[in-house]
Amino acid sequence: MPTHFCITIRFLQPFSHGRGDGGEPEWPPSPLRVFQALVAASAAYWRDHQLAEYAGPALEWLAKQPAPVLVASAGVASSAKYRTFVPDNTGDLAAGAWSRGDSTRIVKRTEKDVRPTRLVVKDDEFAAVHYLYPIANAETEFAKHKETLQTAARSITHLGWGVDMVAGNACEVSEEEAAKLVGERWQPTQDGSATRLRVPRPGTLNALMEKHQSFLQRLSTDSFKPVPPLTAFDTVGYRRGTEPASRPFVVFELHKTVAKLADLPPGKSRFRPFDPVQTPDFARTGGANDPCGAIVVAGLVRHATATAAREQQWSEDRIASFVLGHGDQKGGQATTDNRLMYLPLPSITPLKVESIRRVLIVGPPGENLDRLRQLLNGRELVPQNEGAGPVAMLVVGSRADKVVDPYVRSAHVWSTVTPVVLPGFDDPDGIRRRLSERDPARVLTGDEKRRQLAALNRRTCDLLLRAFAHAGIGPELLSAEKLDRGEAELEWRDVGFHTGVDLARRYSVNTPRYPRYHVRVRFSHPVSGPLAIGAGRYRGMGVFAVEFG
Repeated sequence: MPTHFCITIRFLQPFSHGRGDGGEPEWPPSPLRVFQALVAASAAYWRDHQLAEYAGPALEWLAKQPAPVLVASAGVASSAKYRTFVPDNTGDLAAGAWSRGDSTRIVKRTEKDVRPTRLVVKDDEFAAVHYLYPIANAETEFAKHKETLQTAARSITHLGWGVDMVAGNACEVSEEEAAKLVGERWQPTQDGSATRLRVPRPGTLNALMEKHQSFLQRLSTDSFKPVPPLTAFDTVGYRRGTEPASRPFVVFELHKTVAKLADLPPGKSRFRPFDPVQTPDFARTGGANDPCGAIVVAGLVRHATATAAREQQWSEDRIASFVLGHGDQKGGQATTDNRLMYLPLPSITPLKVESIRRVLIVGPPGENLDRLRQLLNGRELVPQNEGAGPVAMLVVGSRADKVVDPYVRSAHVWSTVTPVVLPGFDDPDGIRRRLSERDPARVLTGDEKRRQLAALNRRTCDLLLRAFAHAGIGPELLSAEKLDRGEAELEWRDVGFHTGVDLARRYSVNTPRYPRYHVRVRFSHPVSGPLAIGAGRYRGMGVFAVEFG
């Protein structure tokens, strides 16, 4: 069974003064900071040659491990500062003043304003940070170093500044015990926008020991040798479970074609609006399941992106998977989320939701879309119908656009402007049919109807939670347990929550057999957009916006 080596640091006071790169407050304390504290504690415990003999191999082993998972108490940068007075290395001036009888010189010290990180804990608890290093069952090397690392961890007394007194400990914990640790869970991630924390690497221990020797030898009879900074470390991105990985996006405005702009009368709008529900004339097929306007716009932009990619000689495999979202499953269904999302944005005004005049192209976390922005700027959108001409043109827009802002800001409460297509059937047992039964012999009693309705609601709720999970919203933000405790809320219905959106059933989709609903959600923590969930989230369905008010 997999286990973890857990190093625990408990702060004896509810604040931390640790600083990271650029002097910015650092919370949680980086794995490198704890590693340095382990080295200092080991040096104080074993001394000199015993440090290299006993602690050295154990610390080298720890430095080779992958970046740990962190579970930390919440930390908030203090809004109020306090002032301290520290010596300014001018003791000779103070001594001269004292010899002349000026005893006030002692108060003339350098002022230092400090804003510590305030640790949010209950009155009877100590703030704690747990560093979880995964280890395998057959990790014989860990067994050899376990006792040494525990002794070093229990010898740690400070972490950060000298005033940040702590109590350290270390032990081996199971997967279940690790899951029960209280605090915000920080996971290593490849996302470039995540919080960067320093971590040790092979060679960090030797670099720290060399730096210490340089510090001891910095002063000589005729010179001063500055101590070089520590450079033997790596940086790793960390993200809390309450902060879904941010997705890069590009904003495009939908303008009239070049030909129509050339003849545009003064004062007329350059935008080419699309109805979010009704299918445009150029794409009508006369069938009952015509795709809705939002999906048509998404398809136009997707086709233009694929055309631009082919012109740049991208491989057909990359175009098929990354641009078009085709996979290896039956019918070309995608098997990966490493692809682009095309999200048409209906304009939201204080009065109602209006036509689509902008579109977002959203990439997977860590993707750079700068080249795509250049390739698509000024490109006309042409339907795939034979002989069809251009119907609109893409023009790069602004993230600061007030129409875009409700889709990309951070908020607790979101609701859909296009309905969510559930990732499955919400009524596989035919509950709705039984509820509408008119045969007196089959009519359900009141209690039976309530039980059936409760079962139907649970099924729909489970599908929506699954859709949020597929979109990267973890249980730290939304789960059945949080709904039961009132820490989050989830509503769904056919009628929209934003004024002006149409009934969910009127939006035709590419998967008409699956039900669709308008959804409102209140997360336990703020979530940043863009946010889209459900079976149609890559083609303009299930798009959420922040609610006004």
